[in-house]
Amino acid sequence: MEQLAFKDTQNLNTGIQKLYTLHNLDTFGVDALSIVSRLVSSDFPVFHTTNMRTLQIVDTVLPGFPCLTPEMQRIKSRYLVEHPLFEHMSEALNGVCKISDFVTPTQLHSLEGIYQQFLRPLGSEDQMTVFIANPQPSSWKKFDKADLILFGFAFSRAQCNFTERDRSILNLLRPHLAQAYSNAQQHNRLQQELEQLQHSLNHLGLAIVDTQGRIQSIAPQAIIWLEIYFGKSTSHHQLPDRLWAWVKYQIAGFTNNSNPPNVCLPLRIQQTGRELKIRLVVEPMRAQYLLLLEEQTLSSLNSLELLGLSQRETEVLALVIQGKDNKEIAAQLSIHPSTVRKHLENIYRKWGVQSRTEAISQALVKLGCLDSL
Repeated sequence: MEQLAFKDTQNLNTGIQKLYTLHNLDTFGVDALSIVSRLVSSDFPVFHTTNMRTLQIVDTVLPGFPCLTPEMQRIKSRYLVEHPLFEHMSEALNGVCKISDFVTPTQLHSLEGIYQQFLRPLGSEDQMTVFIANPQPSSWKKFDKADLILFGFAFSRAQCNFTERDRSILNLLRPHLAQAYSNAQQHNRLQQELEQLQHSLNHLGLAIVDTQGRIQSIAPQAIIWLEIYFGKSTSHHQLPDRLWAWVKYQIAGFTNNSNPPNVCLPLRIQQTGRELKIRLVVEPMRAQYLLLLEEQTLSSLNSLELLGLSQRETEVLALVIQGKDNKEIAAQLSIHPSTVRKHLENIYRKWGVQSRTEAISQALVKLGCLDSL
């Protein structure tokens, strides 16, 4: 490896530091290319992603450089297999290589596809490539190419004048480019997981309160649900009185238990066809309580049909559960009150109960709505 001049070493260290500040995976190609191009100049710098199964290539170029047309991209993919660097992939994956390492200008010009239809129109007489985050070259032939994606940088020039200084800089950059790309991938994964977690917390609704019922942290969605189901509070720093009373009741239920459960049975509150379910999680060591709120649409009609009732019996029982009498049910369903009674008798017979109250209790048990207290 050629010894670098002091200025090159300084610029290289600065470039490496900048590489490790890159976190956006979507713009990594352009951002990294901008840094590397200041160290190794070229007429056409490209960050490329190659699918080895389809031989489809996605090229990213710097602003100010001509973009490859769709037709040029198709030509490149079609003739990729005759590219000198492709034919010497084991060496290319092992370090920094250029076309002139493997073929003479005359041999390059004889390639009707990759040179005459692609490289020549771009004004490229030589190309130096560095791959990152790729398989070990010794294992190249063992890899199932159907599942292999290659990432790399290619630098083209109109003359065969890449120097060993250029190769040395790219070889020194190579592990840092690979690590910077890996960092961007990891950052992208963490961002996605954080967004998913935030979405889940907003969907469930999380509230953290201390032992006095004072709210320490609460998700925006939880605030909305508390106001809908408990009424708008005068204080955003304290749990609604009714909810805090339920929390204290649950805590008192196992305070004297030597092995208290961490999670209590949920509180369920129904309102206009929807239900808010609140779970309490106790963290004794941190002297705080977690409330997980989740709202769902009541699907009692479908659920009751699955429990052996006909569609009309289901509709009648659903209205009974809402507290409507036979006359109200008949009016809503446009049937005679005697028909309502007949449907109720069928429900009693199917479920082995004797009254409306027993039918309601049985329905709530079957629907899992009686485990709140």
